[in-house]
Amino acid sequence: MSNDLDVTVTAVDQALLVGTRPRIIGKNSQKDTHGQYIYEPVIRIHTDSGVTGWGWSKGTKTAAKSLLDKKVSELFDLDVGTNQSYLDFDFPIWDLVGRLLSVSVHELLGNSGDATIPIYDGSIYIDEIDIKTGRDEGVGPILNAVRMGSNHGFRDFKIKVGRSFKWMKGYPGIKRDIEVIRSVRDLIGPESMIAIDANNGYTFQEVEQVLLATEDCDIYWIEEPFRESLGKHLELHQRLKDLGLNLLIADGEYLEESTESVNKFTELVKTGAVDVVQFDMLWYSLSKWKQYMTVVTQNNVLISPHSFGSYLAGFYIAQFGLGVGRLATVEMDIMSMHCVESDKYTIREGKLEVPDCNGFGLVLDHKSFDKEVLKSGWKLSL
Repeated sequence: MSNDLDVTVTAVDQALLVGTRPRIIGKNSQKDTHGQYIYEPVIRIHTDSGVTGWGWSKGTKTAAKSLLDKKVSELFDLDVGTNQSYLDFDFPIWDLVGRLLSVSVHELLGNSGDATIPIYDGSIYIDEIDIKTGRDEGVGPILNAVRMGSNHGFRDFKIKVGRSFKWMKGYPGIKRDIEVIRSVRDLIGPESMIAIDANNGYTFQEVEQVLLATEDCDIYWIEEPFRESLGKHLELHQRLKDLGLNLLIADGEYLEESTESVNKFTELVKTGAVDVVQFDMLWYSLSKWKQYMTVVTQNNVLISPHSFGSYLAGFYIAQFGLGVGRLATVEMDIMSMHCVESDKYTIREGKLEVPDCNGFGLVLDHKSFDKEVLKSGWKLSL
């Protein structure tokens, strides 16, 4: 099998692809409107075999020169993943390896999970408030967003909370958070999953206040209740236990991209302060996530890598979760992307069915991508 990787990289090109949502996404507790469009840097790697791989990449034109004239076997190890020197090109390399070997990424990773992946709509933001104009439409816009997600096939939802941090100070913000959670639960019924995400916008007391007022809403997890702190997270775990609240603590998406930052967070995992690890899939890389699964398995926690703001990342996470297991659920939202088709993935009964296709199973319109390279990107070749 490894002999199939002894092909040479002959060219690398890049373009910025645009993802479009059907509506404008509002605020979280910290940041203002997230908008309707996202922009993803995509790199395509060409080989002398005629096979190409492509995917999201933060690699620069200068860095991409190091790929030229390399054997794919120099870039990638079947046991480890992408070699350290080439991690900026991790996703196109994984896709390329899968296509060269005629296997899916999840098969490369071991097929340890379920081919039907739980997913949730992560686009339920703070849509009803505009402090500049004084607009406050109540819970109506939130429920409309949930209805749109339901019509698209989602059954589970994550709700942005933390209005009290910036947009609706003090108790009025807490009251609205509680009203939103209860209203969404009433709308979607008791069988669907609800998670809440404060984006580090709560105090300890506010977390307790909201969770007690919604204890009958069966919240699956609270995400980023406040800034990562070993003491505060352990205290929250104990407080939840004392109150008889059976929900998980999810955290990790905002970690700095450094070994020190990851090591500090790992202490939260090892001490039981965090139940669901959420390093961002794109900045952390699939190959580093693969290595981190040792920590995940040893400490019996779940994973749900962060993906919001990317069209591609949700599919990468689904492949990864099917490959390595221990996946709680995948964050997605309603979006399309120019040049990319994801028709081989299907949503059925609120879950994502992952295809058994080469690489990541996404289809790139190469002719359209060529035009985007000329318009917004660059190309290198031997």
